[in-house]
Amino acid sequence: MIYHSAKIKRTIVIHLYMGEDVLESIKAVIAREGIKSGLVLTGYGTLDIARFHYITHTNLPPNDEFKVIRGPLELTGMHGVIADGEPHIHFTFSDMEQAYGGHLEPGCRTLYLCDIVLAELEDVDMSFVVDPVTKLRGLTLTPRIEEPGVKVEVEDARNVRIVKD
Repeated sequence: MIYHSAKIKRTIVIHLYMGEDVLESIKAVIAREGIKSGLVLTGYGTLDIARFHYITHTNLPPNDEFKVIRGPLELTGMHGVIADGEPHIHFTFSDMEQAYGGHLEPGCRTLYLCDIVLAELEDVDMSFVVDPVTKLRGLTLTPRIEEPGVKVEVEDARNVRIVKD
């Protein structure tokens, strides 16, 4: 694992109006405010269209399935990171029958309102890099502390074993 502590430099609160695209609006604020490293702390609201993707199996390489759900929808949560000025955001939302979750894509349209809070970080540079072994794009930090992670084996709902290196 890698990690590093950082300070919140400032927070930015965004309020979206009916018809505005959630992800594209967040990207516009990030660019306008010059945010390079940060967090998407929270988000909530309503959508009339949600466009997202999620993984469909546990093998490498992953397979992403894209989906569109039409509303009315409640946007119940949003969170993520901003690395090199690029947001990576996951969100949950629900219709009258079920809940959904995945990676926020362009095409999520605000129904009545959507509120989002971003935090700009200082003392750390975050970026996305492709791992040469897995070919997956993941977060990296500069500076960073690197040490072995904690692994786990799960047999069933009652039996979990922590694996020490």
